[in-house]
Amino acid sequence: MSQEIYSAVFWVFAIVSTYLQDKSSLGEKKVVSMTTLVKVIPALSAVVFVILFQPPTMFTILLAAALVFCMFGDVGMEADLVPGIGMFLIGHIFYTVNFLWQASIVGLATGPLTVSIVCMGLMVVYVFMMIRWLQSSGPELPPFILRAGTLYFLLISATLSTSLLLWLVSGTLLGYLPVLGALIFIVSDSLTGIKEFHHKISHHELYIMPTYYLAIFLLSLSVFVYAF
Repeated sequence: MSQEIYSAVFWVFAIVSTYLQDKSSLGEKKVVSMTTLVKVIPALSAVVFVILFQPPTMFTILLAAALVFCMFGDVGMEADLVPGIGMFLIGHIFYTVNFLWQASIVGLATGPLTVSIVCMGLMVVYVFMMIRWLQSSGPELPPFILRAGTLYFLLISATLSTSLLLWLVSGTLLGYLPVLGALIFIVSDSLTGIKEFHHKISHHELYIMPTYYLAIFLLSLSVFVYAF
């Protein structure tokens, strides 16, 4: 699959999905529905693109696995927050392991490693400030949701810091694209957290879905950026 065809398919269905999600946000969600089917097509197209773009390597296999669990997360979120978070959590484990493993193969250096650790440290501060804010000014969070949410955000932070590490050690010109994708993933899920646990956001799907789709699109371009 060419990048042009992939981009067209991805964004046509992403736009349609965002519209359908916004229309259905006020009604009862159904796991098996046309809205859910359309919702998973962008992630599915990302999986197909990663698999077909070049001969399979461990890098592309792990990247495809991460996107598969993002697709499962799309379905899980239609049922309940917990299974959705669980699927996305596994996806970010694959992203993190993949980026870190490839960075170690390229060769870790003190400078990039320091920047990555500082990035992770800043994100840990952000996560705990975010959780504290949600606890102090919103409804009480169930302990399980609190722990799961904290772990999830820490794993997204790990995706960000390891994608940054890979970019810095590889010196690849377009290596910032997956980094930007991970950062936008944090923005999207922060909006989801605010919507779920703090206050309702009018037409929230118009903010959450486009940022989510942009995040996985940029992360999927790792297969184009890095020739591992």
